Amino acid sequence: MLVSPGLVPGFRSVQSALLLENAHPVPFMTGDSAPPGLISSNPDFFVRNHFRTPQISSDSWNLVVDGLVSTPLKLSYSDLLLANSVRRAVTMECAGNTPGGIGVGNALWTGIPLAELLKQAGAKTAATTVILHGSDSGSGEGVPANTHFARAIPFERAMNASTLLAYEMNGSPLPADHGFPLRALVAGWYGMDSVKWLTRIEITSQPFDGYFQQQHYVALTANGERRPITRMLVNSKFLRPSEGEEIGSKIYRVNGVAWAGERKIAKVEVRFSPGGSWQPASVDAQPVALSWTSWRYQWQIPSAGKYTLEVRASDEEGKTQPDARDPGRQDAYELNTPHGITVTVRP
Repeated sequence: MLVSPGLVPGFRSVQSALLLENAHPVPFMTGDSAPPGLISSNPDFFVRNHFRTPQISSDSWNLVVDGLVSTPLKLSYSDLLLANSVRRAVTMECAGNTPGGIGVGNALWTGIPLAELLKQAGAKTAATTVILHGSDSGSGEGVPANTHFARAIPFERAMNASTLLAYEMNGSPLPADHGFPLRALVAGWYGMDSVKWLTRIEITSQPFDGYFQQQHYVALTANGERRPITRMLVNSKFLRPSEGEEIGSKIYRVNGVAWAGERKIAKVEVRFSPGGSWQPASVDAQPVALSWTSWRYQWQIPSAGKYTLEVRASDEEGKTQPDARDPGRQDAYELNTPHGITVTVRP
């Protein structure tokens, strides 16, 4: 393998199958440097790991790019920091996030486009698949011993300008739980493809049959059909009010966020009783793809009592959050029915 001399002008780190999440709702930061929308703080951004977090030294870490390439690369962390970088606000969601759940966040990610490395390595024309190998490993119920987490994405998606190798999150080096020193960021796709603690990028012409590619993150139907989970679906949630909140005013500003992966949000609607009519909410900023947008609704409360609020969003392709989950689904992914909460309005 070769250490690329003029690389992208630039590189040189374990819970058995477990979900780590913050136990409180995600707060947000705004400011003059924030992009349109809201940015989740690093400590409160959700964490989803399959194995224990590797403790990696940036001094000894390397990233290998190999497989169907003309010039295999071996990159150091210092190479990474010297590379020409880009910074983007991108929303990431866990594929198993529940309606209104905390398994979604929006951060400013800094890194280099994966396409730049694939070009410098000279990816061959036969390439169809890019396998992202993480350094985390372990075992568990049904998980073979010493299994490393790895996922594959199509070569075309790897070459998309929005697919990054990220080394900073909100202007700071990646926290350990978020993949330090380097993670993939497959913007607009569910979070499992944004592999953390990257150590190897393998280019191949064959489908990848890794454990987490074949046994997890697959949509299953009652008739036995299977398809891979990839693009994030349109979704939304309330930030205010919260579940069980007591409201003492007759006018209340309801707000939240909505996102649609690779597509833009077209509209957001709310309703205040099951089966009631949907009311259009106001979208605060010009929606953009890949990053969520905030919305609001000025609720004129007719009387005291209990209310069930729901929110749904539609994307620019006309896809709307469904009122109910497809009864034929046998998996626990792509859960994007409307977020509902119950509040009490005091007299």
